[in-house]
Parts: sequence; C-alpha cells; structure tokens
Amino acid sequence: MTTRQQLTGYRLTGYNHALLALAEAIDDQRLTRKDLAKPLGIGAQTLSNGLRGRHRMDGRILFGLADQLGYDLALIPREDT
Repeated sequence: MTTRQQLTGYRLTGYNHALLALAEAIDDQRLTRKDLAKPLGIGAQTLSNGLRGRHRMDGRILFGLADQLGYDLALIPREDT
C-alpha cells in the first residue's frame, strides 16, 4: 500500500506528524530532496533538515512540498467544536 492510499481521509495530528507523512511520500515516490528543493528556492540540505525537524519550515515550503508530491494540505473542521 502506498502512502497516497494510506493517507485517504488522513488527519495529521501536528507539525511533526506532517513532516513524517511528507518524508514518507517522498521516499514512496522515490524523489530526491534536491529535485524537490530547487522549485521551493531552498537547498536539499535545508529541506532534509526541515523534514528531520532540525528547523521549522514555513507554510510556503510545506504547502509547496505537498503540492509537488500531489497532495493538498487542508483545514478540516473538527466535529467536536
């Protein structure tokens, strides 16, 4: 089962969870950090460090990375609010 299949209807529980899901999608799709980083205007090492949680990536990077991987990040209202 691919990450895309696993993430159908998937709710991320926080920033670190989002990083893990994005890193898994990168690995599943056999993409390089270098190829993904260039269109985002950052270096491959910066992307790798961000995915490992060594520094926080801003929203532009997270949304851009998700877009390149074929995903949307979305705000989903909770039913308990």
